[in-house]
Amino acid sequence: MSCCVLMKVRSLGSISRQSLCKHLCTRAAKHEDNNSKGSNAPKTNADIRAARNHMFSEEKKRQLSLIRRVEKIKVEYYGIPESCTLWMNKDLSSPYNCAMHMKSNIKALAALAVVNGEVWDMHRPLESECSLQFLKFRDNDPELLNKAFWRTGSFLIGYIFDRAFKDSHRVNVIRFPSNPVVEDGYFCCDLDLGSMNSWQPLPDEMRALSMLGTSLAKEDSVFERLEVDEKLALEMFKDNEYKCDQIPAIAKSSATGSKVTLYRFRDYVDLTSGPLVASSLFISQYNIVKMFPMKCSVNGDIVRVQGIALPPELQHTGRVC
Repeated sequence: MSCCVLMKVRSLGSISRQSLCKHLCTRAAKHEDNNSKGSNAPKTNADIRAARNHMFSEEKKRQLSLIRRVEKIKVEYYGIPESCTLWMNKDLSSPYNCAMHMKSNIKALAALAVVNGEVWDMHRPLESECSLQFLKFRDNDPELLNKAFWRTGSFLIGYIFDRAFKDSHRVNVIRFPSNPVVEDGYFCCDLDLGSMNSWQPLPDEMRALSMLGTSLAKEDSVFERLEVDEKLALEMFKDNEYKCDQIPAIAKSSATGSKVTLYRFRDYVDLTSGPLVASSLFISQYNIVKMFPMKCSVNGDIVRVQGIALPPELQHTGRVC
């Protein structure tokens, strides 16, 4: 039997955590019991998550070990509090590290960077001498940051559903379709929930899932980027047939013809081209608003989940991302 483990939510406001958990667990259990066809005790979500997390850490450590000496690079920063020149460490220092050298609180406001005209993750190491700017949600034209924000929202749907059910119930993230869908006002993610693909959550259940996302705004968990070889990506995602089908094409379309971009949030690792916002501090009022079954010509029966969110900086301005 699979059910939502809402005990992971630290605070459920006025809702009784016990009653909401019991309600959702009962609904999910009945649904799965009606659809269960038996299994051979496959790996749990936690097993798979831990294996991917370990491989991510080991590969990151291996790549860092290839840096034999520290080389200084010149970074020309343009923006508030004032433009300046910084000398940083090639392949080690990130835009966030640059922000730490500035007197203002820019590191708390900058959700994304622009490096030599390219949108860049705040925690992605700088690879050469460059110009640097920061993107903030109160900028006059936040379009690039909005797209990264929406993309991050999709990524977090995978994170939420990967741990929202009992560990024995496998959840496979398929893709982030047509993402970001800023014009339509939501971000989305396609999932395979197995026997629960036709599950229709009640409003309270949707609210419970949303709380798993909203609670992340209280943390400062960063989004880590890592490029890996196609072979390693296939090994990391060998338990997800959908990702294994996608990885060769993703690698072929990369600049090198063999690389795949991964991101890690806490212990959750997934594929996305990025960039994503700097950390979970930039995600607030996170809501799962719609969840419905779909038939896909390639992947068969799947579930599409749609969500909306707002950065804390814009909560009281009335301005929409």
